[in-house]
Amino acid sequence: MNRDRWELMKISVTSLIALVVVLSFYLYKSKLHIAKLESSLFLAQARVQELKKLEKINDRQKIEISRLNNETEKLKSKIEDLENLSKQVQTLAEKTLKIDLLYKRGQRKYSSRGSNISLEEVRKKINKLDNTVETQKDNLSQIKSQLEILYEWKYSVPSGRPVLGCINSDFGYRRRSFHTGVDIRSSIGTPVKATANGIVSYAGRRSGYGLTVIIRHNFGFSTLYAHLSKILVSVGKRVERGDVIGYSGMTGYTTGPHLHYEVRINDKPVDPRDYL
Repeated sequence: MNRDRWELMKISVTSLIALVVVLSFYLYKSKLHIAKLESSLFLAQARVQELKKLEKINDRQKIEISRLNNETEKLKSKIEDLENLSKQVQTLAEKTLKIDLLYKRGQRKYSSRGSNISLEEVRKKINKLDNTVETQKDNLSQIKSQLEILYEWKYSVPSGRPVLGCINSDFGYRRRSFHTGVDIRSSIGTPVKATANGIVSYAGRRSGYGLTVIIRHNFGFSTLYAHLSKILVSVGKRVERGDVIGYSGMTGYTTGPHLHYEVRINDKPVDPRDYL
C-alpha cells in the first residue's frame, strides 16, 4: 500500500516537474515575444513622433507655399502691368518720334535646376524678380513722362501752313500800322486747318477780323485765323493739328479773299514765318 502510494507520488512529482519545465519554456518564449512586441511598439511610437514632426513641417511648408503662390500671382500682375506700360511707351514713342517700334513679346525660356530647389531659394528668386520689375517700371514711367512732355511740345507748338497759298503780306510794320500776322492768299471756301493741338477759346465775329477762330495751345501758344467765310468749331472744342476749323473768305476789313493767320506766345504776336 505504501509502495503504491510512493509510486503515485513519484509520478505526480515527475508530472509536476515536466509541467513546470513546459510552463517555463512557454514563459520564456512569451517573454521573448513580449520583448519583441515592446521593441516594435517603441519603434512605432518613435515613427509616430517623427511623422508628427513631419506633419508640422508639412503644415509650415503648406503655409509657405501658399504665401509664395500669392506673391507669384502679385508678381505676375506686376509683369502684366509692366508689359502694358511698355506698349504705352511704344505707342507714344511712335507718335512722338514718327518711328515704327515693333513690340513683340518674346517666348520666355525657363531653365530648371531640378526639384531640389528649396523654398528659400524660390523666395529669393521672387524677391529679385519683384525688384527688377519695380526698377523697370520706374524707368519706363520716367521715359513715358518725358515722351508725354515731348509729345505735347511737338503738337502744341504751331507748325505748318493753315491753308495752301502764297503769303502776300508779312508780319511787322506796313505803312502806319503794325501787322500782327501774315496774310495767306486763298480763294473763298478753301479749308483752313489748325496748326497745333489745342482748345478753341474763341469762335465768332471779331471787329476788323470778321469771322475768327482762336485756339489755345499748351506752353503759352495760341493761334488766330481770321476773315473766314464759315466756322466749323465752337468754343471749348478740342482740335488736333490738321483738323479743319473753317473755310477761308473775306469777312471783316479786307480787300480780297485771304486768311489772316497769327501766332502768339503769352498773347504777344510773333512772326508766323518762324512756325510755317
